[in-house]
Amino acid sequence: GSVEYSSVSLRVDRAKRTAELVVRAPQAPVESSIDAILAAGDQFWPLRVFRELDDAILRLRVNEPEVGTVVLKAEGDPALVLQADGVLLAHQSDWLVREITHFIKRALKRVDLSARSFFAIIEPGNAFAGTLFELALAADRSYMLDDDDQSNRIQLSPVNAGLYPMSNGL
Repeated sequence: GSVEYSSVSLRVDRAKRTAELVVRAPQAPVESSIDAILAAGDQFWPLRVFRELDDAILRLRVNEPEVGTVVLKAEGDPALVLQADGVLLAHQSDWLVREITHFIKRALKRVDLSARSFFAIIEPGNAFAGTLFELALAADRSYMLDDDDQSNRIQLSPVNAGLYPMSNGL
């Protein structure tokens, strides 16, 4: 009923025909030089988190045909997500970073074009910032708690200005 990755959790409730996907922000600043990114390889957070997300989505597609609703959540420090976005933008001319960006784009399209209903739940303390906010945009619906007693926000970065277009080009 559940799969735990390093940056993604998938929990399936077969009785309710739902799944919960939780994506976690990096726990420390990501590598910031090309040499460090190459040394990190598949452990470079932007690549790792979207590989894990892609695997979780494919697990749902193949192994859980009865699941119709997927709830998306993002946890962690949004500042670290924005720092990772800055690294991707600073090195976007490098071949590896460019391929990672294309992979993120494909994973987001997989969410956008899924036959299942994806709902992003934006709660206080969320990590829907920059690239992870694109995940909320790819969902069918997003719900954000509006409570005067709790701070709840999303954060944008330059990647939200068109780095990850949808399948229709928007």
